[in-house]
Amino acid sequence: MKNNFNEIGTFTKNVLKDKILIKLKSDLDFTKYNIIGKAIYNGKEQKIGKILDVLGNVKEPYALAMLDKNYKNFSERENIR
Repeated sequence: MKNNFNEIGTFTKNVLKDKILIKLKSDLDFTKYNIIGKAIYNGKEQKIGKILDVLGNVKEPYALAMLDKNYKNFSERENIR
């Protein structure tokens, strides 16, 4: 069974030890869809972590995500699904 992955944003930068900041797509309404606690995937559909919080305002939302322990080297601008 093939999973359906939808892009939610783009990696922005590493923060703290094992967390990343994701610039979320502004055309998605994150006030209606709770993504906190949901798994995130890279462009290769590999699970890389989970969303901890949604930050910023409605027009320019960001998400704070914690990377999985086996996925620490996230340094390139990648799309997050």
